[in-house]
Amino acid sequence: AVIAALIVAGFLIFLNRPQSPGADIVAAEPLPADIPTTGMLMGAPDAPVQIVEWGDYQCPACGILARSIEPQLVNEFIAPGKASFEFRNFAFLGEESQRAASAAVCAAQQDAFWPFHDTLYANQHGENQGAFSDGRLRAMAEKLGLDMAAFNACLDDGATAEAVAASTAAGREQGVNATPWLTVNGTRVENWQDWAALSAAIDAAAK
Repeated sequence: AVIAALIVAGFLIFLNRPQSPGADIVAAEPLPADIPTTGMLMGAPDAPVQIVEWGDYQCPACGILARSIEPQLVNEFIAPGKASFEFRNFAFLGEESQRAASAAVCAAQQDAFWPFHDTLYANQHGENQGAFSDGRLRAMAEKLGLDMAAFNACLDDGATAEAVAASTAAGREQGVNATPWLTVNGTRVENWQDWAALSAAIDAAAK
């Protein structure tokens, strides 16, 4: 059983391997058009279950959650209106984490947070190795069709970085010390990689 689990884990890591920082930028698939989004929240705001993730865009595990778990959440819980999903910045892995989070905040100002969020995770590569340089962040925004003048002004605005720092500080105040930090109606789910356990926690919260 242990060997089988290691094989599955290795296969998932292979499927979710990050892109080289010099590679062409991969634009993530958009969310289904019928899923409402408001800022960093997807799904109905009054859904009976609120799923919250504190994440860092350079965190490998957060990347796996975004690429492997998020689509299942969308299909089984968010699209049917059973749950909402909110992302909160916890940028603690260095300068590129902070800049990527700032860029996502800027995308949110143009109602494009989730396409940008998913595109960031589709283009991960290590920590502070250039994958989220300002040039690549701007290229992602352009690839997604954002208003570049507004995006650039936002990214260069010190208030944007301050907002990211405030979010990270708020996470620490709430006890966040690792990413992804996932909660379901306020209760942390540590074994989020286990889809059966995560979906059971969501179903229990709904009841």
